[in-house]
Amino acid sequence: MKYNSIKVFLETMSEYNTVNINQVFTTEDGQSLSVRCLPGTTTFEISNAQTQVVIQSDTLEKTAEYIVAFLASYDLSINS
Repeated sequence: MKYNSIKVFLETMSEYNTVNINQVFTTEDGQSLSVRCLPGTTTFEISNAQTQVVIQSDTLEKTAEYIVAFLASYDLSINS
């Protein structure tokens, strides 16, 4: 996914922060990252299922960068 696409999606999540929207990003090797906007805020909670690390981010840009970095950590060329 491209940075701008992720950022637009996060903007939508932030706009509808009274609804419980949870997005899971899963790499082909099974690693997953769960992202949600905390209710009534513009703070994103990012949970890594494998490491069980949970972080919070107050900016769309940093959240999008984190997701892009996570997705890029899987080298798609190994299946080519």
